[in-house]
Amino acid sequence: MEIGTTNVTRKDSPMKGSTTVPRSGVESLTVSLAENLGVEPSMVLPFADFTETITAYLTHVSEPGGRLIVAGHATPEIQLAADRAEMEISEVIGITPFVGHVEDVLEMLASSSDVIYLANPNWVTGSNYSTKDIERLAEATGDGALILDEKLFDFYGISGIGMLERYANVIVLRSLTAGFGIDADESGFLVGAPGLISSFGDALGTNGFTATRLRIINLTLASEDARTQRLAMVQDESLRVASRLTKLGVQNRMTSADFLLLRVADPQRVGNFMARYGVALGNLDGYPDLQHYVKYCMQSPLSNDNFLTAFSRMPKEYYHMDGIDRRAVMFNRPGSRKKTAHETAGRSVVMAVEDK
Repeated sequence: MEIGTTNVTRKDSPMKGSTTVPRSGVESLTVSLAENLGVEPSMVLPFADFTETITAYLTHVSEPGGRLIVAGHATPEIQLAADRAEMEISEVIGITPFVGHVEDVLEMLASSSDVIYLANPNWVTGSNYSTKDIERLAEATGDGALILDEKLFDFYGISGIGMLERYANVIVLRSLTAGFGIDADESGFLVGAPGLISSFGDALGTNGFTATRLRIINLTLASEDARTQRLAMVQDESLRVASRLTKLGVQNRMTSADFLLLRVADPQRVGNFMARYGVALGNLDGYPDLQHYVKYCMQSPLSNDNFLTAFSRMPKEYYHMDGIDRRAVMFNRPGSRKKTAHETAGRSVVMAVEDK
């Protein structure tokens, strides 16, 4: 859902393209990932294409006519995967799109065989759930499955991997490159009970990696210092950019991921204007309860300065909103008490002041 001059097109799937390496060819990658996570290699399965893998997994674990319950907004990738797996899909947004409410998800369960998909944090809004919430969902899907998408784990820090020994119906998904800001790459890996990983690995067949791509992935993962530096930069830049936008009179929300949400009067005109400066924004206007919102992913300080400069030159009527979106946002952090929506409401408004 890009706006401006950027068009969204799906790349050719590596699973259908050039010759891929056999499953044994990713053994060193599997072992390395398992060591980093503190789990057995038999619990890890690397893959090269997110959408293809999710489609195959839904087909593998769902029953005929099964339902996929999505906690939060469903991205086009998930909608496509559910359609290919011939599953009915239901989004659970809750009273605010910026807060994850586990009770709302549980109320949607019609059967213990339903499949729940939870991106934690959510790719669209950054809404998130605590480990206690995740455990409640795992218990509720006894005969079904819980897909826990931790693509943005590097920015958030809460994981469900620790509960995999207790819940054989839970599978955790991680990205191989999101922490490095390589959003266009769909490679990642699944972590789950050995039996589940083994049966799905057999059903999936090829992992989709070419030899060249696998070498690049291994080199990327070896750059731990670069990843750590980027994560620190994203955190610092998010606060800096949000503060500068607020001074310009642009309503915005910080998230527990690597992007900001901006509330603007005309998303299409804002996107077209920013595209002239080479800045891509995600148009969220078509998602439920996200009218007037656009998304900006953190870049380097230099690129962020270009983004801010472009915004400062934009006609005010493109972005100025008379009212303020005071819907609460919630952040669950490891080792901290879970704050209520009321307690965190102040933070959600701090970066959303009216232009004076």
